[in-house]
Amino acid sequence: MAQYTKLLGSEIEEIARQYKLKITDYEPIEQGLGNSNYLIKTIQGKFVLTVFEIEAERVTHMIKVLKLLEKYGFPAPRLQTSVKGEAQTKYQGKLVLVKHYITGHVEKNLDAGKLSQVGAALARLHEIPAPDYLPDKHSYVTKTYPEVMEQDIDLEYKNWIGHRYNHHMKNIPIKLPVGLIHGDLFFDNVLFEDEEFKAILDFEDVCRCHKVFDLGMAVVGTCTEGTKTDLNKVRSLVKGYQEVRLLEQKEKDSLQIFIECASILTSAWRFWKYNLDEPDIEKSDKYLQMVKIAKEVSIIPKMIFMNTVFLNTKSGHNRNLSLHTKKAAVEEPN
Repeated sequence: MAQYTKLLGSEIEEIARQYKLKITDYEPIEQGLGNSNYLIKTIQGKFVLTVFEIEAERVTHMIKVLKLLEKYGFPAPRLQTSVKGEAQTKYQGKLVLVKHYITGHVEKNLDAGKLSQVGAALARLHEIPAPDYLPDKHSYVTKTYPEVMEQDIDLEYKNWIGHRYNHHMKNIPIKLPVGLIHGDLFFDNVLFEDEEFKAILDFEDVCRCHKVFDLGMAVVGTCTEGTKTDLNKVRSLVKGYQEVRLLEQKEKDSLQIFIECASILTSAWRFWKYNLDEPDIEKSDKYLQMVKIAKEVSIIPKMIFMNTVFLNTKSGHNRNLSLHTKKAAVEEPN
């Protein structure tokens, strides 16, 4: 079971000094399910201090990616450098990062305009070349799904998820576009300010995988209500996406499958989190919402899905939003 790190004021001050920051105030940030976060106010401004419970390798990948995104001018957290010139430090044996605080707010129910902005931002992310050091599988696939398949708490769920996941893995079209993906684009990882998209947060699940899987995960995270997928919202998300990057036909054909797959894998994470990693009786059945989303989206007739999401959607490349113009000047960080 993961043990979160509770910091005293003196400990926060000690960490802040490693980043050349002088604390004036601080408060814990309740948001976040895997790490300990604190909003720290300093004479230099506001920052977010994070003590990580996840694997060191994932933190290292995230650091490199955040540096890469900064060079491309992508709206994401910026890292504060320590007195040693490094982004990460250690406290009690755990990796620590300090990021510049980004003003803005989270919105749970995104309207068509905001969903279009999120789609465009996701496509911009997908236009950035994926570094070779990134894993080619999502952490849900490499860690949580295998552990769920070993449990004997809910055998019916185990059999269902195994059947559906294996079915999709056997039927995914070959040579789908692969690239840098966020991996967890839920509404609470997106900031808005004055009705305008501001930034994408939390790149802990970043990897090199199918771009349409990331779009499917974004659908689950921003276009579902209860246990149903709102196809009109999906249409808005996809419309914004295609203003920056056109989906290939085989990506369009497989989006519905990847929405189900993203729901399945998210259900596995929730089952693992609240039944295996940190058992919580009040949240132990939270995974069932994702199971229902997966089942509901799988029975939508293909023609209805395609016509609602893609018919007459804008298909032009808006190169004003693309990042290709900066590629020649950008080098991958060490």
